[in-house]
Formats: sequence, structure tokens, C-alpha cells
Amino acid sequence: MISFTKSAFSRSILLGLGCATLLSGVSAIAAQKPKIIPPKRPTIGLVLEGGGALGFAHIGAIEWLEAHHIPVDYVAGTSMGGLVGGLYAAGNNPDDIKSFVGRIHWPGVLSGQVPFQALSYRRKEDRLAYPNRLELGLKHGISVPRGLNSGAAVGLLFDRTLMPYYDLQSFDDLPIPFRCVATEIVTGKKHVFEDGSLAQAMRATMSIPGMFAPVQHGDEIYSDGAAVDNLPVDVARDMGADIVIAVYLDTGPVKSQSLSSPLAVAGRNVSIMVAANEQASMKNATVLIKADVSKFSATDFDKSAEIIPLGQEAAQAQAGALEKYALDDADWNAYLANRNSRRRTKVPVPQFVDVYGLKGAEQSEVAASFKKFVGKPVDTTAIERTISDLEGTGNYSIINYNLIDENGKPGLLIRPRTKDYAPPFLNLGLTLLSNDSNDIQLGFGARATFLDIAGPRSELRIDGMVGQVAGFDAELYKPLTLTSRWFVAPHAYVTHSETGYYSGSDQLAQFKQRRNGLGADIGYQFNARTELRAGEDYQWFGERRIVGNTIGQEFNITPLVTSVRFQYLGQDEVMLPTKGSEVYSNFSYYTQRPNSNSGLSQLNITTEHFIPSGKRGILFGTASGGTSFGASNLGLAGFSLGGPLRLTAYDRGELLSDDYFLGQAGYLVRLSHLNPIFGDAIYAGGFYEIAKLNGANANTPSVPNDGTAIVVMKTLIGPVYGGGSIGGSGHYKWYFGLGRIF
Repeated sequence: MISFTKSAFSRSILLGLGCATLLSGVSAIAAQKPKIIPPKRPTIGLVLEGGGALGFAHIGAIEWLEAHHIPVDYVAGTSMGGLVGGLYAAGNNPDDIKSFVGRIHWPGVLSGQVPFQALSYRRKEDRLAYPNRLELGLKHGISVPRGLNSGAAVGLLFDRTLMPYYDLQSFDDLPIPFRCVATEIVTGKKHVFEDGSLAQAMRATMSIPGMFAPVQHGDEIYSDGAAVDNLPVDVARDMGADIVIAVYLDTGPVKSQSLSSPLAVAGRNVSIMVAANEQASMKNATVLIKADVSKFSATDFDKSAEIIPLGQEAAQAQAGALEKYALDDADWNAYLANRNSRRRTKVPVPQFVDVYGLKGAEQSEVAASFKKFVGKPVDTTAIERTISDLEGTGNYSIINYNLIDENGKPGLLIRPRTKDYAPPFLNLGLTLLSNDSNDIQLGFGARATFLDIAGPRSELRIDGMVGQVAGFDAELYKPLTLTSRWFVAPHAYVTHSETGYYSGSDQLAQFKQRRNGLGADIGYQFNARTELRAGEDYQWFGERRIVGNTIGQEFNITPLVTSVRFQYLGQDEVMLPTKGSEVYSNFSYYTQRPNSNSGLSQLNITTEHFIPSGKRGILFGTASGGTSFGASNLGLAGFSLGGPLRLTAYDRGELLSDDYFLGQAGYLVRLSHLNPIFGDAIYAGGFYEIAKLNGANANTPSVPNDGTAIVVMKTLIGPVYGGGSIGGSGHYKWYFGLGRIF
């Protein structure tokens, strides 16, 4: 887990994260051989401390030991140290580890989020409506998951890398005997893993409280072991080590200015408690390698190339104490041969699928998803893609996989764990929007989703919102059959919002818009990204003046509305996509329109495309347009532009027209990463906006345009953004917001 020692809260929260993904690309491991014969020399144990990203230094220390022929007969570690040590004990060399560390997508692994592209279509819609990392449940009242991160991505890394050891009887049977430490949080006692699932032991030792959900096995619940034994020298001694080499991550003295927040103070208090068990361990070590990592933090997962050499330097500083345990070339080669003979690389072909922990139709559905892998060589990429698709339905917190032997035959074991707090699901979101110091809009929304309410795969979705847009809507989604892509969706909605009416840049009045209705759609989901639906609604649609002059824009109509909607969600995420496209189009025919006896047809289309540029940049372009097919003088029933990210230099609703086109193009570059517990990264850049309006109000420019600078922070609660914009005719705005950008 994380090293709560000598550092502020960021270290105490993340000490186990990094090691989690170290397992991601390392090669598979090979066939079991007889146990190592005890050497005719003092046995050596290697002990590795927890430390988050700081634990990359362990790789450098191991590299130095290997280069100087220092044999390791036992490995013990906690959290990050347990994971790096476990990887080494399983037969992987430092070069293997280093080469793959640099290829890991750290933000994705540490965020704990199912990738947006893997979500089902309905769950993609949830993420679009509530673009944050918060998910609650209503299973036992309002409840929260046990950790911000289920550990699903980390678990898959372990499953993939350690699969050749699926039938491991004891951790003594690894190329190097191994132990790792976790805390059994029901009793508060230390637990030393010495057998069972190696992958689950790895998950347990780095289950940082509050960050990663703990690992549950029966009635026992395991979390990170730093609180009970962060530098487990005693464990290595108990394994039989005569000599103990311990690698300690020295973060330097605590600076008083670093304790400037409640979190930092809380973290420091925890680190003081953990330091006590480390002090005793350091005294009990034969050789203490102290890696000076004071210039880095436990969250610097993108700086492995800089941290790894610190372990080498620390080992070199203890060369005099270490080299007396070195072997000559002949003995070293014999040691390596014995160690490598115990490696495993072969994985048998599964002959059946077994699903653990589910019953009935749910078990059959999961098993059916994996039957395609029976009788074929194990393809971990394809298996994990199927797991990701299942997790994308929102029903499972984590799905692990492994192999088992049953009646002499190997099989694929799938271990899903349903969420203990949901369904029903509860999504929450705040919105904040302002481009005027006197006009700040704060909103709050909530979505409750009830599954299987009207049969398998059905959903009842209820949304409520308060703020500039207030109201609720409800929709029952029901597939026509259990496997059909066709669905029906009856719905009802009540929405109220406020709209300004402008002449040029002068606001003449403020109106309250009411749009209430009920109806039903029939639709078809092509895949997890694409949906087409058509429907008929009966609406109560009106505008009522609440402030300002009488200007003849009030109306109340009750049209039948025929609509056809198409949506394609091909971007890679919602807060700030880095690649992919999104398309939305909506055609509506109203049997009535304001101040006329005829009907009204309107079409609105938006498309967005994102292209990665280098390692840190994003190029993007958007185009949207709407037409009323020749209808004129629509007033408030037309299309409106203005406000943040929709011609930012103009007021919201200032640009009102019967037809419009809006184009945007820009570039964003990542400035820095954020603590992965609280966010992802900070971006900055700019874009140009230009529109063409037809049938606009008097004094409204026909080709409004502006240049906009923007800073975006991707945070736990959603994208936070702000900047400034300058447009034509003296228009300029400062703006900020919280909520969806694209």
C-alpha cells in the first residue's frame, strides 16, 4: 500500500497505485519445477517498502543487485513493495519491468473508470449527462462504493501477467519464494499472504483505503498493509532469511509549509503511526538501502525513468556492505539456472467455462459471453475486451479471470462481483456557468436508474434538475425481446427555463419557457455507440414574459411533435475527448407554431471530431447547424447562440435566428497531471468560433465570430473550465463553468 511514512497526504493515499500497473505488460511465466535446494551459504531476503510511484526506485535497486550477482532467496513486501517484489519473484527481470512501465496509460488505470468506449449505450448517455467520476447507489438507501476505484483495471493486469501460475499451491513454489502483507480490516490484524491466488494477494496488498475497494474473501476483508507492517523485515526473517536487504524510500524531512490543508495534516498523522513499525524494521535489517526520493511524490507515475535510477544510486552507496554477498560467475549462473527452472510460461487451452458467484440467468448470460474462448489458446486481450463490455453494462464492480483444473481438464474461470451498493444507480452532478459577473447560473441534477423494472434489460430512468433549467423527466426503456436491438421508450417530461430576448446586444425582456410533454419512441440500437429513434409527443409549449417590455413574443401552443433522432458516440471520453467523433441530429415536426396556423419543421445537427497531436496535444473541430426550412419570424421558437462555448463573447441567447451554422476549431495542450485521486490533468489552449445566421433579430450580426482562450481541469466532480473571449463589435467576456464542454 502506500507508504504513510514521512510524507503528506498524497503519499499516504497512493503508495500502492503504481505497482498495480507494473504488472501490465510483463511477459508470462513458465512451468513449475522442483523446489530450490537450500544454498550452502547464508540465505538472503529482499524487503521492499510501500511508496506509490516512489516505489519505482525498487526496480533500480533490484537491477543493481542483479548486475553485481547478489542472489535473492526470499522476497517480502508491502503495497508497492509487495507488488514489485511479487513481479520479481515470479521471474521477471528489471528490464522487463522498466520497458513496460513506460507504456502504461497511468491516468486510465488509476482513475478506476471503465473506458467510455467500453460502456453500453445507455451508460454512455449517463456519463454524457453527468460527466464526473461519482456513482452512488440506492440499494440500501443512498450508499457509496467502498472505494473511489474498484480496482478492476489493476485486477486485470494481475490476472493477465500471473495466469501461468493459476494452480500455484504455495508462494514458495515461485522462482523466488514470496510473501506480501495486507491488513485484515475486520480484526485490524496483519495478514501475510503465502498461498492462494497470487493475483488476489497482489490486489489486497495495494488496496489503499478509500481509494481502492478492499479485497473480500469470505468474511475477511483486506486492504493495504502499510498500517501494520510497511517494511516487513520480520516476514523475511520468518521465511528463513539469514541476511535481510531492505529498500527504504526516504522522502526527507517534513516541511511545515506542506501541512497547510486538513488532508495534509490527516495524512501526516497517519504517516507518524506507520513510521513506528518502519523504525523497528530498519533496525532489524542487515543492510538498509535508503533511496532518496525526496524530490518526487507518490503520485509521479509518469516519472518512472527519473525515479528508477535513484534505487541504483542508493544500492551503489551500500556497495561495500552488499558486495560481500556476491557470487562468482559460476555460482551466479547456477543460481540463475535454478531460479529460471521454476518459471512458468505455458498456459493450457481451456476446455470449459465456469462462472463463480452468480446464479440463474445472470450466470448463464456471463458464461455465454465467454464460450467463444473454449478450445482456443488463451487470448488475454480478447478476454479482457469481453470483460470490459460486461463491466460497461454497469452491473459489475469488478470481473477477474483465471484458469482452473476440474476433473483433470483446464477451464476458464470468470469471477464477477456485482456492486453491493447498486442497482438502482444514482448519478449526481453540479453545473456552474457564467460569462458575466452579474449572471452566474448554478444547477444541480440527479438521475435514478432502475434496472429490469419491466423485464430483462429494461430500465426506468428518472431525472430531476434545479437551476436555470428546472424540471424532471422519466423514460421507460424496454427491448422488444431479450436479445432484440429494437426497443420502445414511453416518456414524460416537465421543464422550465429562462430565456433572454435581445435586440443587438441590448436585452429587452426575460421570458420563462415551459416545455412539458408525454409520448413514446421506438428505436434501434445498432451497437454500443449508435442509436436511432423516432417518436410522437404531445407538448405544452409556451413563453411567458417575466421582466421587460411587451414585445409580442409570448405564446402558448399544444402541438403534436413527430421527431427522428440519431446519435453516434465515438469519442474516447466525455470530460475532454482526445480522439474520436460524436454526431447528433434531431428532426422535429410541430403541428403548430407561434403566431401562425401552419406547422413547423426543424432540423438540428452537431458533429465533433478530436485528433491527438503528439503526446500532449488535442486538435478539435465542431460544426453544428439548424434550419427551419423557410419558416420565418419564429422569435423565441427559433435557434439561439451565445454564452460559454457557443460563441463565448456574446451573452446567452443574444443571437437568435431561424437558421444558423456554427463552426469551431482549436487546439489544447496538457500542461500537467493532477493527483489521480482528485482528477486527471490540466489543459490550456484556444479556439476560433464563427457563425452564419439567417432570419436574426434586428441589429444582430449575420456573421458573429470570436477568439477564445480556455483552461480546463479534469476533476473528480467533472470538467472545470474558464477563460476569456473577444469578438466583433466590442464583444468580450470572461467566463467559467463546471460541467460538460463538448
